[in-house]
Amino acid sequence: MCEHCGKCCIEMGSKIYVTARDIKRWTNEKRYDILRHVFIYSFNGKIEGGEVWFDEYGNKLEFCPFILKIGGKIYCRIHETKPEQCREYNCR
Repeated sequence: MCEHCGKCCIEMGSKIYVTARDIKRWTNEKRYDILRHVFIYSFNGKIEGGEVWFDEYGNKLEFCPFILKIGGKIYCRIHETKPEQCREYNCR
């Protein structure tokens, strides 16, 4: 059960790598708000995965840009489609 402490977002922050499945899902969902923060790796024209989170100038961000803080709790603004690595993280 998530307690919205933000531990996962803060600890993982800029250490997230996304899968080709994540990128394909975001492309199909037209989630360009997410994709603009992703550096996509490809080989021979095939998407292999990617690294996140970057600003519009290509600078690596320290924290996920989709963190939303409300009343001392931290929420994920892309929870419904967050990266696989985030979904699999267990803070316990």
